[in-house]
Amino acid sequence: MQEVKYIDDDKEKGILYDWDLIRREYKKLKCPKRVYNPLKADFDLFGYVLAMSERSEGKTTNPLLVVMIMNKIYGTIGHYIRNRPDMITPKSLKDLFKTILEYHYIEKITDGQYNNVYYYGKRWYYCNTDETGRITEKCPEHFMFCCSLPESDYLKSSYNCPKGDLIIFDEFIMTDGYGYSDFIHFSDICKTIIRDRICPVIFMLSNSVDVSSPWFDELCIRDEANTIQQGETRQIVTSEGTHIYFEMLEKNTSEIRQQVNTRFWGFPNPKLAAITGKGTWAVESYPHIRPYKDDDEYQIIQNRLFVRQSGKLLKLQLIRDDTGFAVHVMPATRTYKDSVILTHGDITSKQEIFGFGAKGTVLDVYWRLYRANRFYYATNIDGALMRAYIKQTTDICRNRGM
Repeated sequence: MQEVKYIDDDKEKGILYDWDLIRREYKKLKCPKRVYNPLKADFDLFGYVLAMSERSEGKTTNPLLVVMIMNKIYGTIGHYIRNRPDMITPKSLKDLFKTILEYHYIEKITDGQYNNVYYYGKRWYYCNTDETGRITEKCPEHFMFCCSLPESDYLKSSYNCPKGDLIIFDEFIMTDGYGYSDFIHFSDICKTIIRDRICPVIFMLSNSVDVSSPWFDELCIRDEANTIQQGETRQIVTSEGTHIYFEMLEKNTSEIRQQVNTRFWGFPNPKLAAITGKGTWAVESYPHIRPYKDDDEYQIIQNRLFVRQSGKLLKLQLIRDDTGFAVHVMPATRTYKDSVILTHGDITSKQEIFGFGAKGTVLDVYWRLYRANRFYYATNIDGALMRAYIKQTTDICRNRGM
């Protein structure tokens, strides 16, 4: 193990990591060049690394290798976070190190001392197993701890890890949406682990799923999320000075990937983007506004209602055509003095109304039409934003007992 030095010779600030040494050790593993390299950022500057891509690009495996290397050199304890408790059960995590075992990285990293890992008490340990899979030797110290977002309150009062300097939040964007206060729970866990050290690094990893995810707003990278393309990296500094290394990994264009896509995923469905790599985001298809030939084919009944979601404005235009009442949802850049703005955030003006509005008002008409599938959208992004607003508002109301 490397002799540990501290930032400014102050143990409270944390370990002075030699990232070039860590990179050299990682390079010795000879990972395939096509997979994700988690060590490109300047970690003396960047506290967050966001990596997003299609599946099967080594986004989880390779940061785990970095955890193991840092544990070998410095005794660092990695932390692996998931959204829900059922995601960190032994059953759910039994294959987490499958690729690492397949390529014998454990033997390489531990210089042949161990050949396997086992999971016990939310902790990963090195071990040796014989040809039957029986454990013959165990390392007494774990190298990684696992937890989930709902455990944040419990961990605050009971957990301490002075060398918890690499945090992996895996699949942080969920296909079933953003949970109430997920960002706060995540921040609480990270603060519990980090305490007041400067040296830790947080990896946030995901398949490219939902461009409307509130995570991008919580991290203050909404504009970057809306414009980033595959193969692009953004080095972002928030208004308060937090540095975020945001990477959308390149599309896998290998011949074998194309053959697999053709054999199994040859469907024109944008929601498969995270599987096929075709397109930056997996976007659901929403019913589009009908292409009317003349303006007199429909009548605008109400044109004052807006929704604010993910830093964007949507106009909800109540119309009537030959099929009955419907709502046209389209992007907007401004509101007016007589506008009504729905929000699930803080109320900052008399024009704003929380959530879905009061029952027994004209807003009931809109939500009845929504339930009747009578919302039509200018683009799929508008549909995703509207769906995110409904989901997030519903979660907030449920958690507040409203």
